[in-house]
Amino acid sequence: MVEPSLDPARSGEVVRMTRSSTPTTDRRSRLKFCLIRPPATDSFRFTTTMVTPPLGLAYIGGALKRAGYPFTAIDTVAEAPTTHTRYVRGYLIGLRFEEILRRIPADADVIGITAIFTHEWPTVVMLIARIKAAYPEKLIVVGGEHVTSMPEFCMATSQADFIVMGEGEETIVDLAGALERGDDLSSVDGIVYRAGKEIRVNKRRARRADVDDIPWPAWEAFDLKTYHDQRFFNGMYSPHLTVPILATRGCPYQCTYCSAPNMWTPRWIPRDYGKVVDEIEYYVKTLGARNFPFQDLTAIVRRDWIAGFCREILARGLDITWQLPSGTRSEAIDDEVAQLLHRSGMISMAYAPESGSETTRKLIKKKMHTERLFESIRAAARAKLNVGCLMVIGFPHDRLEHLQETLPFVERLAEEGVEDMNVTFYMALPGTELFYQLYDAGKIVIDRKYFTHILAGTSIIPSVSYCDQLSLWQLFVWKLRLSLRFYRRRAKVQKQHGELTSFAKVLRGFLEIDHETRLQTAVRNGVKLAWNTVLASFGPRWIASSEEKRLFAGWDAIYREVHRMKLESGVRRPSVADPARLHEHNVIDELREEHGTPRVLALSSAD
Repeated sequence: MVEPSLDPARSGEVVRMTRSSTPTTDRRSRLKFCLIRPPATDSFRFTTTMVTPPLGLAYIGGALKRAGYPFTAIDTVAEAPTTHTRYVRGYLIGLRFEEILRRIPADADVIGITAIFTHEWPTVVMLIARIKAAYPEKLIVVGGEHVTSMPEFCMATSQADFIVMGEGEETIVDLAGALERGDDLSSVDGIVYRAGKEIRVNKRRARRADVDDIPWPAWEAFDLKTYHDQRFFNGMYSPHLTVPILATRGCPYQCTYCSAPNMWTPRWIPRDYGKVVDEIEYYVKTLGARNFPFQDLTAIVRRDWIAGFCREILARGLDITWQLPSGTRSEAIDDEVAQLLHRSGMISMAYAPESGSETTRKLIKKKMHTERLFESIRAAARAKLNVGCLMVIGFPHDRLEHLQETLPFVERLAEEGVEDMNVTFYMALPGTELFYQLYDAGKIVIDRKYFTHILAGTSIIPSVSYCDQLSLWQLFVWKLRLSLRFYRRRAKVQKQHGELTSFAKVLRGFLEIDHETRLQTAVRNGVKLAWNTVLASFGPRWIASSEEKRLFAGWDAIYREVHRMKLESGVRRPSVADPARLHEHNVIDELREEHGTPRVLALSSAD
């Protein structure tokens, strides 16, 4: 056994790793990379967000390409989009492990794997284990939002050689150069690596401000047509080829349930809108793309930016559609901007008030003014934009009176012009303020159930409740109650205006290729996901049930030890006992401490 230790001041030579091969640093030629998008996960739910093209991995490919590093890509989803394998919940989409291994080039030096979503981490762990068994000499680098939120845990529970935290374009190139030159790895900001039985966490790389200089995604290495043909993307369906776009990075807010502050820090950095349109125009001309869902966390923050973007599209005469499916702010959208959005081809947008309760929004640090939201919604409706709203129930501090307050709120949404509304259950995403509060209170166990509850967030029936005041049954009932209240009221409004009701549009959505509403897409997706889930339940498992049980067995002990060591060293502070007090704290100081502190961990629980 190795005694637990965490010393932020320690650094030094890199020695032989114990659970995977030693990083080779004396290479004479350019490293060759193989980028892998692992199998995606899905299950029965009603959602407009299916599997999406690997935007982050494509950006990594673009960075490697500019730096002169050859790479190949294995997109397991695009290469086998109809292969479904029974998973811990739902099913995996894409190549099975043995097929992935056969596609890895023999001359690849480094294998890069993306790990965005928490519920897909078990898949990544087992994929890494299979790769290491077949190719022990190859280095494995994992990046993405999930590993950024739990870097020490992810290193301890996998055989990865490196983890990249935060934005990865600069870090992967710097890491490659350090490996080629044999540099001390402690000099590479933004990575986690092994040194003997120790896990070494370098300080995080500063946010990149020159976002216009980041190379475009290397989409030539990925099959976007297959994603489109399978309707694998975020937002309303379009018959035209779809390419995801990232126009801005980060978010300036500190919502307690969101992982963005840890991933990006509370900072919003926009690209030059003209250069965003350059990218879109390039895809129109070279790929024949016409539909562009924006993957931004918060695309609309500045009025001048979004107005300039729309005018640039109009000036170039681009005949496109674009969408904001992930939620956006309301402050910048007035009648003039809404008309510009419509004229420039924007067909769908979503607001994310999360709750109709002013108290709940205050407690989750949702900086939103109710009347300004409705002014923005009215402007969007007058511009004939499809407007959706995203709501969340089951926050740890939710009370029945908060949900009662949301009932008239959703009715007003329907009256003011919101076309679609989606109610999801609160998910305890790692790296968030609410996650740490729940974990310190002993309400989260890092086990199989935790990793599957993320998928249940958009299901009809929740799998867990982190709210003492609301049972699973109550959450289910309130989801139905809020949804029915909204759509019944919406139907009355639509009849008054001589429009088809939302329910009639859903039926028409099964017959027509082009969709008018998010609900049409969500219901069609739900039917498909239900059928796939049933079929997959009779198919082969991703791994044997006994192996799955062993996989999760020690994970909570590992995370508990990591968390304790970080608290003892001062890298993290104990969370408040009452989740309703989180809004009193500014998370920036804590992020600055954790991100800026290099540290060394020797975990006895990982032996």
